[in-house]
Amino acid sequence: MYAAVSASVHQAAAFERDWFGLRAEWLAEHGVPVDYELHATRFIPGRGRPGGYNPARLDRYRMAQSALDLIGSHSGVTVTAVHSSVSGDWRRARAASYEGLLRQLDRELAAGGEHAALVVDGDGTEALYGQVHTDVQPARVVRPAQQRPAHESLWLQAADLVAYAAFQSVAQQENRRFMWHWYSRYLPKAKTPLRY
Repeated sequence: MYAAVSASVHQAAAFERDWFGLRAEWLAEHGVPVDYELHATRFIPGRGRPGGYNPARLDRYRMAQSALDLIGSHSGVTVTAVHSSVSGDWRRARAASYEGLLRQLDRELAAGGEHAALVVDGDGTEALYGQVHTDVQPARVVRPAQQRPAHESLWLQAADLVAYAAFQSVAQQENRRFMWHWYSRYLPKAKTPLRY
């Protein structure tokens, strides 16, 4: 599953301001530091101790929902999520999902007459992004994705949260039943996760 959270340059500044405002509320109410890396697979189940404290389960769920709600309701913020129909081969599934993301973003950007650059979570060692970019040759995505650690980017953390909610809406893992509706409820403008 890959997800993209994007905005125009003008809308990005407003979203970043609101995101940091939300994170400041989390600090005041729950002790979660503003600079704590929001990684959905750790934060939602309660792994890790942001600020040395682990908020109660219901509080973590509400915080994640509030972040998704901010993403989903912010004007000018666009969400795209894709997943793969390839099974049994994790690397092929990842490549197929990323290819789907590039193709979908290229279509969306062409429709809006825009261009974009992608940033993905990584340390610069993953060759997949460059290889898939070369294969797809998206006209509107100007270069292969730049890899940056997620703790450096609120956009990557927002996309991670969206990807996790999208994954749960598709995979419907029984132990995450409470999340099955999060994607559709908190991201109402987003298309259903696309399958490639």
